[in-house]
Amino acid sequence: MENKPSLLLTSIGKRVQLIKHLSKTFNIIGVDAGDINPAKSFVHKFYKIPKASEKNYIEILLEICKIEKVKVLIPLYEGEFEILHNERSEFYRIGTVILLSNKEILNICKDKEGTYKYFVDSKVNIPKVYSETEIEDILTYGDIDKLPLIVKPRYGMGSSNVFKLNNFKELRFFKEYVNDGIIQEFIDGDEYTVDTLVDLNGNPIYVVPRKRIEVRSGEVVKSATERNQGIINETLRVIEHLNNLRDEEKLALSGPLTIQFFKTWDGKVYLLEINPRFGGGVPLSFEAGADYGKKIREMLKGKDMEYVEAFDEVMMLRYEEATFESVKS
Repeated sequence: MENKPSLLLTSIGKRVQLIKHLSKTFNIIGVDAGDINPAKSFVHKFYKIPKASEKNYIEILLEICKIEKVKVLIPLYEGEFEILHNERSEFYRIGTVILLSNKEILNICKDKEGTYKYFVDSKVNIPKVYSETEIEDILTYGDIDKLPLIVKPRYGMGSSNVFKLNNFKELRFFKEYVNDGIIQEFIDGDEYTVDTLVDLNGNPIYVVPRKRIEVRSGEVVKSATERNQGIINETLRVIEHLNNLRDEEKLALSGPLTIQFFKTWDGKVYLLEINPRFGGGVPLSFEAGADYGKKIREMLKGKDMEYVEAFDEVMMLRYEEATFESVKS
């Protein structure tokens, strides 16, 4: 164990399976703003830290990285991404690589309207996002052919405040109800989440589609990996297009990505959204043969990385477990 390098995960919460996988290759240093969480029982060492919005967040993280000789830091919560990106050079100075895509990509992924604008003229299919004027025209002229529609928060996470709009009454209500929302074309079909790992140069290492069979509270509970070449090809197009946003430090995509698609009944594939982090269902891709820990360690050593096409087709049925701690009187 002592010969393993250290990897720091932020906002560990309940990411137990992720920690177990990465622990095969790294000593996992876990940090979180709350110390009542199940994942802390599975890390090599746990630290309670301030929230990203609070004073001394960066200073304390830097100190932990120094003490634990952290080689790589991977944030798990979107609210930390921008501040960590802005301080990337400070961590690099002490020998810690932040495995996170560049700022422009982070902003495009966070902003669902921005995602649409960036991809609308590319080779990637993406559901149309309607402007306020277009929505008013739909209502004014009773353009029923545009229904159903989907409304969702522009900067939302998970499935909170996402509604299907089946009629004009629902459109009128939910366009006001969802704060800072976007209204987009409804795409019907099978939903896929793709677990993707890219190297420090943005080149793909793993692209593993998993078909979402059942989702509960925005988190997949039944899913199966699938060698769906159409989804894989579309993922590679997304990666290629995002890598056009390389910054002055030559950084573009970096590390884990979770990309969601719909495949319609006639086989057309549409990009839904991109999250530049580990997805909640990524343990299924680990089980299918995607050894993220091993590849992350290899990329830190400067090895030439190759795209691994092979993976197993496996089904995941998730269930809950619990950890128990003594309560001090």
